[in-house]
Amino acid sequence: MFDSPAVLPVAAPLAKALPRGGLARGSGGSLLGLGATSLLYPRLAGPARCGSALVGMPELGLSAAAELGVDLNRVALVPDPGADALQVVSILIDGVDLVAVALPPAVRPAPARQRVIGGRLRQRGSVLLVLGAWPGADLVLTARPIGWHGLGRGHGRLRDRELAVRVGGRRAAGPGARVDLLLRADHGAMRIEPLAPVAVPAVVPAVARVS
Repeated sequence: MFDSPAVLPVAAPLAKALPRGGLARGSGGSLLGLGATSLLYPRLAGPARCGSALVGMPELGLSAAAELGVDLNRVALVPDPGADALQVVSILIDGVDLVAVALPPAVRPAPARQRVIGGRLRQRGSVLLVLGAWPGADLVLTARPIGWHGLGRGHGRLRDRELAVRVGGRRAAGPGARVDLLLRADHGAMRIEPLAPVAVPAVVPAVARVS
């Protein structure tokens, strides 16, 4: 069994929307939607007892991850897990805090296989994040891009990203809590901030003149 804190910490603005304020150890989650991989980088750069593992993500930008503060020496990389990605996941659960895996669309784990993986997660106190659907996930984070910052008038570099993240799953606190986040690239690290609402100027009604 494990003797670490009951949750893996996440950025404070996202933590406020999660039922336990972080990723509960021993749980399986699902990341859905465009921009979902952006939520991985800050978690990989955060504190971890035994590091993390990325499975089946050869296209993930490791150079960008390093620029955003991820210590690649603490990340196990399995870009091509072969025919049985779930077997690779089961082995990695024994050795790291967090396993993130992108399963091929055709892979649909049988309920018995999921129960075995769930049991290993609870025993080891690890967290599994699946990029895509994971039936019966304890936590489901669905990300939707809503804006970018950095471009000027026809030139510039995309830098900061706005995401709307909806929280669901079996252990969600309510029916679809939502948090809007700003992912800010800042001097070789990524910071997640709450997205400030756009101020709408008040409209003062015109006073009719009586002639």
